[in-house]
This record gives sequence, structure tokens and C-alpha cells, in this order.
Amino acid sequence: LPGVPSELRAMWSWVREELAAAGVLGDAVSRVVRVFGVGELQVGAVVDAVPRASLDVAINVGGGEVAVRLRHARTAAAQTEADTLVDALVTELPVFSTDGRTIDEMVADGLRARGATVAVAESCTGGLVGGRLTALPGSSDYFLGGVVAYANDVKVAALGVEPRLLDRHGAVSAEVATAMAEGARHATGATYGLSTTGVAGPDGGTAEKPVGLVFVGCAGPSGAHAVRQRFPGDRQSVREWAVARALHLLRETFAGEDGR
Repeated sequence: LPGVPSELRAMWSWVREELAAAGVLGDAVSRVVRVFGVGELQVGAVVDAVPRASLDVAINVGGGEVAVRLRHARTAAAQTEADTLVDALVTELPVFSTDGRTIDEMVADGLRARGATVAVAESCTGGLVGGRLTALPGSSDYFLGGVVAYANDVKVAALGVEPRLLDRHGAVSAEVATAMAEGARHATGATYGLSTTGVAGPDGGTAEKPVGLVFVGCAGPSGAHAVRQRFPGDRQSVREWAVARALHLLRETFAGEDGR
């Protein structure tokens, strides 16, 4: 099979059933646990601390998330090892998915379950949050639109951010992120508004607001708030982290509304 991912996926869909029928694939169980907010070292330490003899475990990192992939034979002993490892991960780390679903799928499922919609107001991410939200088929069910408000004048004119907030706190602030999220919600009539504003770099940082500082906001029926994050890496990495944080903030808002 080819190594190019898109070619492999296309060809795999043609031959998988035939290989399974021939017994080539074996009778194995696969499971993916997803973690957000910590790095590979922290996840690896938890994985290494759990004894295992029957599990194949792989750790993949990207976009601020860590995916732990488990594969084992369909036996009681192997299943017990897998359950023990998953329990340890959930106990020790900020696990957000134990059934393999991505944050994109969880946000989509959460919006659909509520009959809700979302809109975005983006500064430092330049439309990347909207891109992630519309990448899944059927996203028109819940995504209404958004504003890329890079300039302060656009934040004021398109999102209704009060000039005094910009003057007092600056564009990169919790206050402005919150106002942007509320503005996206009110401008489109969406149930939820998401916003990003930050210093992606490599220039533009100060001692008070260094490169990598991002505020992500969320506004919804239960109110509006913003979180402050400092992300590592280059401009691309900071923007990718900010997008992931925005999606996770919406997921956390759902959990708060559900009392979890």
C-alpha cells in the first residue's frame, strides 16, 4: 500500500473487507484516548507507569493535543490491561475523549444535540477557527459565519467592541476577547460566539504581552468569559494552539452547562 496518507486511505477503503475476510488483519481491538493541555512527556510518564504485556501503545502529538492509541488482541487479559491504562489516563490527565472522537466531532455533536449554532470573531487566527468548524461535512447545520477583525477599527465597527475597552486594556486582553465573542453572537444571532485575540509573533510582543499570549473568548446563553493562555513555538504553532483552545473552550462551556 502507498505511504502517501490520502492515497493510503482511499485504497484501504477498497481492500479492508477483503483482507479481513482472509484473516490477514487478525481479531484486534483499537482504541484512541485524547488529551488536551499537557505534553507528550506527561502523557508518556502515565503510560510507562502502567504495567502491560499485551498492548501496543503509540503516542501522537499535534495541535496542542496528545492521542494515545491502544491496540490489543480480543482477549480478557488484554482488555483488562487496556481498561487499566485508560483509567490511569483519565485519573491523571486532562482527557477529553475516550471513544476516539476528535474535538471537532465533539463540538459538532454538542451543537447538534442542543440544536445550537456558533459564530466566530477572529483576530490572531485569521479565520482558522472558522476553517476548523466548517471542515466537517454538514457543518452548515450549526456554523453561521464570522468576522476576521484584525484591525481595531473592524473590531469596533463589525463586532461592536467599545473603543474604551481597546484604549484601557488593549486588543490582546480578556475584556476585548469577551466583547468580540459577544459581538459575533449578536451580529449573527448564533447561540454561541467564539473569539481569539493574541500576539502570534514573531514580532509585536512586549514584557506585559509577550509573543504567544492569546485570549480566547466564548459567549453563550449562560454568559461570556475569556481564558488567558501562553502558547509555545513559532507563529504557526501559536495559531494552531489558539484554534484548538477555542474549540476546547466551547466544549468546556457545554460541560459547564450540563453540570459536568
